[in-house]
Amino acid sequence: MSEEMLNKGSRVLLYIAFLMAAFFLSYFLAYPLGYSPLGYEVVEKQENAVVVQSLNTWGFEEERVTYQPPEGYEWRAEALADRIEGQAMEYHLFFTSIMVAIFWLGMEVLKGRSMKKVLVLSSFYVFVSGLSLIQHLGNIKEILEGSLY
Repeated sequence: MSEEMLNKGSRVLLYIAFLMAAFFLSYFLAYPLGYSPLGYEVVEKQENAVVVQSLNTWGFEEERVTYQPPEGYEWRAEALADRIEGQAMEYHLFFTSIMVAIFWLGMEVLKGRSMKKVLVLSSFYVFVSGLSLIQHLGNIKEILEGSLY
């Protein structure tokens, strides 16, 4: 094997190792720590109502809201609880994309590429996952306000 092939192989292994580290670190942030800035968490489930805690930018408690669906639409309370529990996956994807974009930005700048060009390309990763997260949180907010479904 040539030296160039070994360098290429070690670079690929470095990328894979960083992707795995970013995946596990973001998993730890989203699931065990439950860090969800501007998100929601279910405080209490009742028979036909859900008590929801909204979180601020730092992930600390902000406001409690009791959601009680209209009569005949009790399933909405369960749908709201399911969406709130599903937001951890959205945050996991978002945190992973941020870490990968930062790593990619650093690696490309070290290679001598233009930071402006790389910044635009790497921000696309964060944009897509951020858009998905914003849509998910917007759907939760619409359910709480009673304008969805």
